[in-house]
Amino acid sequence: MGEVLSCRFQADTPESPDCDRMDQSHYDPCLRRAATLFRKFLFIMTLLNLSVNALADDHGSTPALAPPKATGKYVNQWIAFPGIAVKDLTTAEPIAKTAEKGRIQVVVFIASWCIPCQQIIEDFNRLEAKHKKKYTNLLYVFAHDTEVDARAFAKQYKIEDRAYLGTAKVLEDFHQPELPSVYASDRFGWLAYRKLNVKKADIAELDTFITKHSAF
Repeated sequence: MGEVLSCRFQADTPESPDCDRMDQSHYDPCLRRAATLFRKFLFIMTLLNLSVNALADDHGSTPALAPPKATGKYVNQWIAFPGIAVKDLTTAEPIAKTAEKGRIQVVVFIASWCIPCQQIIEDFNRLEAKHKKKYTNLLYVFAHDTEVDARAFAKQYKIEDRAYLGTAKVLEDFHQPELPSVYASDRFGWLAYRKLNVKKADIAELDTFITKHSAF
């Protein structure tokens, strides 16, 4: 390009009559070099533009890393409410209970020797009375208890007609629940609520759950 400029400068002087010819002879190689450089520049910019567009397209399209998947059942999954394999409190005959579609099924695991169970049973009775006409079934399962003690406990707290003896099967299906524990279904038969080591303060939470799920 320096040669072209020099030639143009000389073209203004009378001493350079052949400047047009010289300018043309020197200009073509410079133009070719400039065109080549420009094409390279356009090629690089095209590649950069494609990369930027690809990054823009991918932004937000890749899902976030999933949280660690729980290994236990009943966690962040749609699980059908387990069958309730129990025994009759009086005859010890096997009984298979299931969550009834259209109604909330609440299962309370207790034991006569469990002090927290003794302290909270009246709260369960009051909760049951409150929701008795709200599409809710509540039953008690005595876990790791004797028939005699379970019957005496049920009689004392007036839950005989809805209390059952637990079996190895029901305890396995509900993952050996700590006492007292509550499991509840929604009205479609899905497991929707679980609370282990229930305290008196937790009754309000269960109350809210039943209220919400029985409102429609």
